Order: sequence, then C-alpha cells, then structure tokens
Amino acid sequence: ATLTGQWDTLQTNAGRYTYQQNLWGAHSPGASGFQSSTLPDRILTSNTKSPKPATSVSWTTTYSWTGGPYQVKSYANAARNLHKLPLTQIKAIPSFWTWHYAAASANLVADVSYDLWLSPSASGSGADASSSFEIMVWLSTRGGAGPAGTRVGGMTYNGVKWGLWKGNVGTWVVYSFVAEREITRWSGDMLAFVNYLVKKQGLPRNHYLVQAQAGTEPFVGSATLVTEAY
Repeated sequence: ATLTGQWDTLQTNAGRYTYQQNLWGAHSPGASGFQSSTLPDRILTSNTKSPKPATSVSWTTTYSWTGGPYQVKSYANAARNLHKLPLTQIKAIPSFWTWHYAAASANLVADVSYDLWLSPSASGSGADASSSFEIMVWLSTRGGAGPAGTRVGGMTYNGVKWGLWKGNVGTWVVYSFVAEREITRWSGDMLAFVNYLVKKQGLPRNHYLVQAQAGTEPFVGSATLVTEAY
C-alpha cells in the first residue's frame, strides 16, 4: 500500500500499529514538496534476542521539500496502538528499530526519532491540547536539524551519550534526547528516558502514556528512508 494524502493512515500488523503520513507542516509559509510512504503486504518477524519473538513492521518514506527551512514538514511514522496507562503502571517500553537512508540529498535537514506523548488523562490522544508532555528520542540528525528549546542536561544510556533539550510546542512541554552519533540499529527500553525525566526534570509519574510513535521529520531536502524492521 502506498500513501500519498496529507493525512492518510493505514492499520497494519493485525491492528497493532497505525501508519501515518502526517504532513502536518506541508503548508507552512514558503513550503513546497511531496511525500509518499509505502508499506509491504507482509508481516515481518523479528530476529532479535527478545524473550518472546515479536512481529514487526517495515516501511519506506520518500520525500522532497523546499522552503521554510526552520519548519518541519511532516512526521511519517508508525504509531503503536496502546492500552493507555499511567507511568506508574508501566514496567518497560522495549523497542527495536533498524533503518537506513537509501538516498539522501546533500542539503538534507531532517531527524529520525521516537515520539512519546503524555496526558493527564487516559482520554488524551497526543499532539493536541490534551497533551501535557512530548518526549522525543532522536536517533539521527542531519544538516543541522535541532530540537525545540534549549539544552538542559544529558545522560548516557545503552552506550550512547544523549543531550537533552527542553522547549514548548503548542500547549505542551517537549523534551528531546539527541544521540551524539547516528544510530541506524537501535534496541533498548524507552522507559529509561522517561525515568530520567522523572528524576531530573520532575516529570509527573501519574500522567498517562497515550501515544508512542517512530518516524522521521524532514525540514528541507530529498531522501528515501527505509525501515527494515520496527
């Protein structure tokens, strides 16, 4: 299946994930371009060393954007369909992700990142007025792409040093962990980043995890990003 519309979505992997085009910034001032996203017609099975084999999804996103160099144009992503729980009831958020750029222009400005959304209520949906906190984990940044806000700290996890930024987007606070180097094969517990914010930034543990996504945010340039398994 190939998605081309601004808000096209597709349920995949027996309803475990919703794949989203999400061209939310495509019409920002001066912006021009296109994006398409393709998912295969088969379910993959992970070969990770997890205790229980888990099915995974794969996808390919191709885009080309010009104008509005400081504005994110889209966030093509796979969102895990969740049972919304408060952080106090979550023991782990294990994830693996293997991806690569099949093509990338010299002027590419983009990131590849996880996006976790918190809300005071289980009725929250993420990326709207019901959101309280957004937690991003950047596995890649190219062309000088940077997160919102200012740097407020950092941590080392899974053998990688991560800088931490804090800012405001819309009505919520966004925290962004940015890896010191590009990571194209990731396996780890995303709860480690949440726990760091609880201890160091006072993140409230009674808020609910209402959405968990993984995808890419392009600013300008052209690329084809391939996720082999997520």
